[in-house]
Amino acid sequence: MATTTESTQHAPAAHGKIYEDPAFFVAIGFVIFVAIAAKYIWPLIGRGLDDRSNKIRDQLEQAARLREEAQALLKQYEKQQKQMLKEATEIVESAKKDAKAIRDTAAKDLKASLERRAAQAEENIARAEQQAVTDMRTHLIEVATEATRSVVAKQLEGQKDDPAITRALTAIERQIA
Repeated sequence: MATTTESTQHAPAAHGKIYEDPAFFVAIGFVIFVAIAAKYIWPLIGRGLDDRSNKIRDQLEQAARLREEAQALLKQYEKQQKQMLKEATEIVESAKKDAKAIRDTAAKDLKASLERRAAQAEENIARAEQQAVTDMRTHLIEVATEATRSVVAKQLEGQKDDPAITRALTAIERQIA
């Protein structure tokens, strides 16, 4: 029988009043705790979560803004790179054209210089030929004059002192020279 007394002491009284049971007061205390917690603690937790979500949203917006700025900068730098590459290509092409123009001008100048030198050389050769012809004529005239003098002197050996012959010989020499 001792077992029946023990079981009746811990179990709620079937006939007794509910407010006499300690489980009732524990339940009431729990409900009061939950009500107080719901009124004061849940708003604090909610505000904390809201603040945290606002911070996360701001960080995400900032990250998106930074990403857009980075993409804009990337596009700008790619555009600048293309433009610089185009300019470099144009500079190289211009340098090639300039080098070709300089090469062509140098070739024309060299050709003109060679033509001038050839013309000068031809003039010098023509002058030398003319001088040689003149020198040859002068020499031939001198030789012919000397030969003529000696032939005439032999033929006129007796008539040497004749002034008319001397004058004629002098006149001939003047015309030849």
